[in-house]
Amino acid sequence: MHNTPQAFEGNGSLAESKVQQLTGGQIIAEYLIREGVTHVFGIPGHGNTALLDAFVDRKQEISVLPAMHEQGASHMADGFCRAGGKIAAVCTSIGPGATNTLTGIATAFADSIPQLVLTGGVHTYMMNRGILQEIDRPHSANFPRMAEPVVKRWWQPSRVDQLPQILHQAFNAMSEGRPGPVLLDIPQDLQAEYGEVVLPIPSAHRAFYRAQGDPVAIEQAAKLLGAAQRPVILAGGGVIASEASAALVAVAEHLGAHVTVTFMGKGAIPEDHDLYAWPCGDMGSIPGNASTREADVLLAIGTKFSDRITSSYRRGVTFNIPPTKVIQIDIDGFEIGKNYPVEIGIVSDAKAALTELLSELRERSAPFDYRNCARFLDLQKRKAVWEEHLRPMRTSDHTPMTISRALWETRAVIPRDSIIVTDSSNPQNQAYNEFPVYGPRQHITAGGFSGIGFAIPAAIGAKLAQPNRPVVCICGDGSFLQTAQELAVAAMQSVPVVFLILNNSGWEAIKNLQRNLFGGDREIISGFRYHDGRPYSVDASAVSRGLGVSAVRVDDPAKLAAAVHAALREEKPFVVEAICASEFPWSKQHPTGWWDITVPAYLSDTRKSYEAKRGF
Repeated sequence: MHNTPQAFEGNGSLAESKVQQLTGGQIIAEYLIREGVTHVFGIPGHGNTALLDAFVDRKQEISVLPAMHEQGASHMADGFCRAGGKIAAVCTSIGPGATNTLTGIATAFADSIPQLVLTGGVHTYMMNRGILQEIDRPHSANFPRMAEPVVKRWWQPSRVDQLPQILHQAFNAMSEGRPGPVLLDIPQDLQAEYGEVVLPIPSAHRAFYRAQGDPVAIEQAAKLLGAAQRPVILAGGGVIASEASAALVAVAEHLGAHVTVTFMGKGAIPEDHDLYAWPCGDMGSIPGNASTREADVLLAIGTKFSDRITSSYRRGVTFNIPPTKVIQIDIDGFEIGKNYPVEIGIVSDAKAALTELLSELRERSAPFDYRNCARFLDLQKRKAVWEEHLRPMRTSDHTPMTISRALWETRAVIPRDSIIVTDSSNPQNQAYNEFPVYGPRQHITAGGFSGIGFAIPAAIGAKLAQPNRPVVCICGDGSFLQTAQELAVAAMQSVPVVFLILNNSGWEAIKNLQRNLFGGDREIISGFRYHDGRPYSVDASAVSRGLGVSAVRVDDPAKLAAAVHAALREEKPFVVEAICASEFPWSKQHPTGWWDITVPAYLSDTRKSYEAKRGF
């Protein structure tokens, strides 16, 4: 994933032979502009003051926008990249300013999202003195070691003249192979001091190509798929990152293969396509899990086979591997065969592999007339059963409203090309298996790390990346309470996102887990309550208005669609607070698989049932 390099005149000439006298901050600002970076999200502090000052004179070329918390800054850059496909930067101060980014960086790392993180660092001449906000035990200026597990690479330069090489290496590292975040921890003196440097031309230090799979392996895959009676395609986030959706659909149509998706792969195929089987996994669907369970050949592209989409590897729930034969395509060879044995493993960019596979399939046979086969008709019947399964909760007039009804009413009034950004737990799970989207980069969620608090800042970033498309943030009140402060950014910058807050007075997904697994009387701290046991519910609308964002509170499910539609027309940040059910069964989700949540040994009867299901 690359930004488009820009051309410049005068002081910004792309001629590498020109020596320039620039401060470290100026080098960074200039190079980001050359790389086509348009947005930097951050918070100022004494540790990055000199760095930020370098952007003051470049306001026409690159926007530096505030966040209210450094985690929010990272999530904004993340949402920006997921929605628009271009890298954004994060800029924070030293110490807590840096450490506050870690959840955001880890979220990007887990989902393979590139992100340039710029943190202020200890002056080179004062390292190891334990200055204000230095992490100096057991090593001086040691923040990068905290970030090391969740970045592809980190740098801590000691001279200004090291920055040009580090910067082009950073962009290469973010984009090559499996994408991900990188960190530059920049000493304060380097930000401010001059250096005699030659700035590199980005294109002269980068290979603009797609990693190609082995032609022999592609040929073998085409042969195996061509002979399959029940082929299924599992699309992961690699399909979205590679912009391979059109090739995926073409392969599916040639084979008549059912298509299911992971959390990160949702949107890889239009979800009103006849071959779309809805999701698989623990929060999967009836047709999705049936398709993967019955497949004789599974083509898995850009997915790591996490516990969520495999029903925690419990045999016969989502997958039967073997006898199902797996063809796995991934840019990261580490993922090939990691969780399931493969018949054919192909290390390749998803789009490159699917394009070659399609060509090979077309040479071997004409497209399969899938509309007249029994398996296709079975899929349509199962999809109808799934719709009927969802219908009671979608159409219920119960108040407080069900989340299914809230999602159904919202989908009915937002445009087809809308981007939805979801948070962890109920909003994420239920949008995954019952809220259709129709194209890539229209569904943004923290798939691998699944952190609560992602959606609000990520939606702001997504809207800045796609200003001409509607963006709807869907999150619960628990998530709202974690990152609601970022609504101040939406207000200050006038970012017209519709924030749909599903308020059910607690961590409802966890409360249901506790009750379902351990017993109805074993709920603890998952429902919001006053000290005397009375239910507590935040007034999200009032909080939002206090932050400068218009808001409306909706209790009647029949009025929600109109409220969302009106909010979209406002063309400004707008909160729609939907009061949702917090009591079972109205609070339930729609799982059709299984997820391995451990049961304490002292709950003996429940523990026995759990152990009988466990995949390991």
